Amino acid sequence: MKQPAAPRWLYYRGTVQFLSTLFANSYFLQSLKGFCYPGLNCWACPVANFACPIGALQYSSIGLRGVLTSDKSLWAALPLYVLGTLIFFAALFGRMMCGWLCPFGWLQDLLAKIRRRKYKLPRWSCYIRYAVLVVGVFVISYYTGQPWFTKLCPQGALQGGIFQPLLHPELRAGIGTMWYTKQAILLATVVAMIFTLRPFCAIVCPLGAFFSLFNRISAWQITYDSQACTDCGWCIQHCPIDLDPRQQVNSAQCISCLECQKCPHGAIRSHPAWRPPQVACSADQLPTDPEGAS
Repeated sequence: MKQPAAPRWLYYRGTVQFLSTLFANSYFLQSLKGFCYPGLNCWACPVANFACPIGALQYSSIGLRGVLTSDKSLWAALPLYVLGTLIFFAALFGRMMCGWLCPFGWLQDLLAKIRRRKYKLPRWSCYIRYAVLVVGVFVISYYTGQPWFTKLCPQGALQGGIFQPLLHPELRAGIGTMWYTKQAILLATVVAMIFTLRPFCAIVCPLGAFFSLFNRISAWQITYDSQACTDCGWCIQHCPIDLDPRQQVNSAQCISCLECQKCPHGAIRSHPAWRPPQVACSADQLPTDPEGAS
C-alpha cells in the first residue's frame, strides 16, 4: 500500500523560522511592542517589534511585591494579559512556537548543522527549565526586585547586549562586569548548541517550559501509527531535539517541529485534535479475498 506523502508545507519550516525572526525584528512595526511575541525574542534589540513575555512576567512579579505591601488591588499586578496571550497560543499549538517561530530556536537549529559529535543530555535535565520558570522568573524577581533571568538571558546578550552598543556608541562607556558575564553565558550556550541538540530549549527555556504544559491537550496534536511504523529509526535520526518520536510525540520535550511527520512510511501525522487521521493497516492486516483471487 502506498503511504501518503507528507504535506509540502512541512518542508518550509526553515523559511518560516527565518520569516518569523524577520517579522519579530523588522523595526517598522515597533508600534506593536505592547504585544508579547510567542517566542524568545529580546525586546531590548534595537529593531524588535514586540515585547518579551518572560521579561513582562518578571516585571509583573516585581510589581506584585509592591501591591502586596500596599492597599492596591491584587488584580492590578497580576499579568493577566501576558498569561492570557501565552495560554491562547499554547492551547492552540502546544510547543509548535518553539519549533516554528522562536528566533533562538532557529539559531539552535542552524548551529546543530555543524558536523560535530552530538552528546545526549541526561533525561532528568529537562526538569531544570521548570525550576527556571518558577524560581528564576517569578520567585527571584519577586524577592530581589530585579529581572535576573532577563539580565542573564543569552538571547538578550545577543540581540540587546551586542547590537545596542554597536548602534549607540554612547552606551559603550557603561559596559562592565554584567555585560561580560552575559557574553560569557552566550558564548557557553553557543558552544553547547554545536555539541548538543537544542540545549537551551531542553534545559533552560522557561517559555518552552510553560508551553510544554499544554502539549498533550492543545488543539493541534501529533499521532503515531504503530501499524504503519516499520521501526526503521528515520524519525529518531531526524528529530532536532534528540527524541524518539514513536514514544515522545506530544510529550513535554517535543517542540512540535513536525520533522518526524516526513516519515517515509506515513507513521506520524499531525492534525486538529477533533479530527484524528485514519489508522493505516499493516500488510498482514489488509483484507483478503475469501474465495481467493488469482
